[in-house]
Amino acid sequence: MKAVLIALLVVLGVDLTAVVALGALVLGRKRWLRRRPGHFVGAIRGVSGNVDGLASTWRRGCGRWVSNVLVWNKAPFMFRNVFVPVDCLAGERRAHSGEVKRLGDTPIVIELVSGAAVIEVATRPGDRTLATGPMTTPV
Repeated sequence: MKAVLIALLVVLGVDLTAVVALGALVLGRKRWLRRRPGHFVGAIRGVSGNVDGLASTWRRGCGRWVSNVLVWNKAPFMFRNVFVPVDCLAGERRAHSGEVKRLGDTPIVIELVSGAAVIEVATRPGDRTLATGPMTTPV
């Protein structure tokens, strides 16, 4: 996908220097995010209610916790942040077969409550502790 985008920009006449600078900026941002404490990769969606910036379908990205606020960086460029103040952990389950892609064979889905809204965060089983953050036990 990225190669197609770069090829399209070059065909449209965008200077190669600008394309290289954009690529370096995106890769640098992803690398910086990976080094943040508590960083985990996954997918997120809004199940019920309304949280600004979240869709009802799975969207990839990465997250980390700052106190009781989930900071979600949206893929592919990771420049857009969504801040979700979380009240409690509602539950946890294994993802259904084919529900979430590119998170291994058995991703887990963590359900979080934010005001009147419910969101789900899917991640690899090894990142469970990072994904639940300060919300350790279901209500």
